[in-house]
Amino acid sequence: MSSDIIDEEERVADEQQVETAEIIRGNIRELCGLNERVIALDRSATVDDAVNAMIQNHIGTVLIVEGGKLYGMFSERDVLTRVAAQGQVPAETPIVDVMTPAPECLSFDDEIVFALNKMVIGGFRHVPILDENGTPIAVVSMRDVMAHIVSFYPCEVFNLPPEPAVGRAGQREGA
Repeated sequence: MSSDIIDEEERVADEQQVETAEIIRGNIRELCGLNERVIALDRSATVDDAVNAMIQNHIGTVLIVEGGKLYGMFSERDVLTRVAAQGQVPAETPIVDVMTPAPECLSFDDEIVFALNKMVIGGFRHVPILDENGTPIAVVSMRDVMAHIVSFYPCEVFNLPPEPAVGRAGQREGA
């Protein structure tokens, strides 16, 4: 290969890397799938109340509020690890006993990369979004971030064969 071809390939790779970085450098408000509807319960709720709210709203987490301010959050993971695994009775278990108190939060003006950082480093699948007064206004999920990234690569994601093995050569037959 000539030096000119290698230089051109390196330049194209660098441009693609910059474009990829820009995808996650936008503000959280730019997430295409972000649901700005917050499902919140009062501190007096039970696990049963939270589970019913998650089922009815097709969501994986509810926020626990007190006086309009975020007090904690409760997720489907909490149902498994803090309720079911501990033998708790959902209708009798106060949500404050099994929620995550004072969860890490972001604002709409924070970059998407910060949400990704919190999710990957902290092991979270949901991050509450607060307004300038500390009031919860949305919840960013890993699904929201993935939908945003996929929106930049629709052909690569949506134009795949129905099964991963379709189009791959099978085992060779014969001698």
